[in-house]
Amino acid sequence: MDEISRSSGNAAPLIDPNDPPAFEVINAEGQAPLQLVCDHASRAVPAVLGGLGLDDSHFDRHIAYDIGAGAVTRLLAVDMDAPAVLAGYSRLVIDLNRPPGHPQSIPEASDGTPIPGNINLGEEPKLQRVEELFEPYHDAIHHSMAHLWLRDIPPALFSIHSFTPNYGDEDRPWDIGVLWNRDPRIALPLIDKLEKLGLNVGDNLPYSGRELAYTLNLHGAAAGLANCVVEINQNQVRDQEGIERWTGILSDVMTEIMARDGIHEVHEY
Repeated sequence: MDEISRSSGNAAPLIDPNDPPAFEVINAEGQAPLQLVCDHASRAVPAVLGGLGLDDSHFDRHIAYDIGAGAVTRLLAVDMDAPAVLAGYSRLVIDLNRPPGHPQSIPEASDGTPIPGNINLGEEPKLQRVEELFEPYHDAIHHSMAHLWLRDIPPALFSIHSFTPNYGDEDRPWDIGVLWNRDPRIALPLIDKLEKLGLNVGDNLPYSGRELAYTLNLHGAAAGLANCVVEINQNQVRDQEGIERWTGILSDVMTEIMARDGIHEVHEY
């Protein structure tokens, strides 16, 4: 009996042959010592989950995925010649940037919208999502970063997200947010360079990397690797022009930062 059967009561697999894979790898042999990741790249839901009981229109909203973030990540992987790992399924199925068991790991509601397929979900179906969607994604990041590190240069980790500028009564005026915890090696020069371009930059806004940045901490901080998250205003990456603009901005500034002394050193903060 396999591991999934033991923990999920012999349930049928979540992913069938017509579903997308749990993760996508772009430019696996990229030469830059930089790992790109996109936790909320996809709005897909395994067919067996029936759209989680939601109308299709909800999957065009920010609650389902980070609008534009996946497209920016794909282009950035090519521009910077860096490998990228992207999520294969919607954050509403399981949020890959939350530890399993966290209240928002499998949310029963998001931005005021109930998620019927997640309400009163038992432990076994939750564990199945962890085993078939969450763990393969993070294993893919581990594998990709190990592949980079075997070239004898400690890689940096750069995570791409996007945020909705309209969230309840909260005013979110930033063009981009730079999220970080203790390691300032990427974040501080990135903020400085983006502000010099005339952009409105949020320092740990609209979210704080000190409060919860699971992917960043697991794959970057825990290993002493330089790491950072960006949150791009979704209104600025809704079309190809905006996606290409932000890819160009990030490619230019991150290429400069990756050449700085100390970026490719192991240092725990």
